[in-house]
Amino acid sequence: MKKQNEIIPFKNIRQAFYVYCDMIKSHGKGAPITPNANFYIGCIILSSIACEVGLKAILAYEKKPSYGHDLHILFGKLSPQMQEAIIQCTSYKTENFHKALLESKNNFIKWRYYYEMLNLHVDYKFIIEFFCAIKTYLDEIKPEA
Repeated sequence: MKKQNEIIPFKNIRQAFYVYCDMIKSHGKGAPITPNANFYIGCIILSSIACEVGLKAILAYEKKPSYGHDLHILFGKLSPQMQEAIIQCTSYKTENFHKALLESKNNFIKWRYYYEMLNLHVDYKFIIEFFCAIKTYLDEIKPEA
């Protein structure tokens, strides 16, 4: 178990991100409209935690280790260049991206206990595109041996 103030190396966080990628790949990408709520909820939870870990991996690479689940806060800590690159990798215009990110910032927290919530909403298209954009940049960054 990691100590409270111990910094996790980029290589370890990046490897954790790819574990989630494998889970998503084996779980499937899902579909916006599916009769199988279990599948849909699983995709939201997996994609959201993968986005969180992916952002933390990029932040570790940028020498800005970070904690927490809030995707909006984590994204805001990225360098402006990385933020712009990720936005450009999605189909969202900057203003719409930030709006969707704010709405999705706590997907992992909300959806892992979906049965305790009422009126949950998710922009499934956004969270999948956000995940793919993060993966695009982590695929390019090679960890130090």
